[in-house]
Amino acid sequence: MDRIITLFLMFFKIGLTSFGGGYGMMSMIMDEGQRLVGLTRTEFADMTALDLICSGPVAVNAATYVGYIKGGFWGAIFATLGCILPSVIICTIVILFLNSFNKSKIVKGLFAGITPACGGLLLYTTLSLSKSVFFNTNSFTDMLHSPITAAMIVMVGITGAAMIADLKYKINPAFLTLAGAILGMLFLSK
Repeated sequence: MDRIITLFLMFFKIGLTSFGGGYGMMSMIMDEGQRLVGLTRTEFADMTALDLICSGPVAVNAATYVGYIKGGFWGAIFATLGCILPSVIICTIVILFLNSFNKSKIVKGLFAGITPACGGLLLYTTLSLSKSVFFNTNSFTDMLHSPITAAMIVMVGITGAAMIADLKYKINPAFLTLAGAILGMLFLSK
């Protein structure tokens, strides 16, 4: 029961204090998950991959996944409730005071500052995740001393191909994720 309450409070805090949507929450989910419920980098990488292939909001999917692997069925329910409850509360308040929020210079300034901060958090999460995905290490120093393997080359190739397909050819990300899964089964399964 303590784990379920911890999951609820963890995702309530993440939902209340992070901005920028689900991807903006990822660094907090990783940090808080490691600290409070023992979320490993491998579990986080799996969660991120599942988020890409599942429909629905990223943060809700992440909360449900982390809640389930760390607290079972009830962990998933309460982590998901903890994640969505702050948004429900904030949206209700915003709707009640929408006209005064639209005209506020403070609110406009708040959002102008939040945007680059979320970009920085996304970049940090990407770099942290790449350590474990490409190099299977926990630090950037270990990453620099890692030997280059065939699996790394295949993973970097898949990443590059996906980026080119997305940026140049505007291929649907769902198809790119599926293609990555197939290529992983063919070339990266052990």
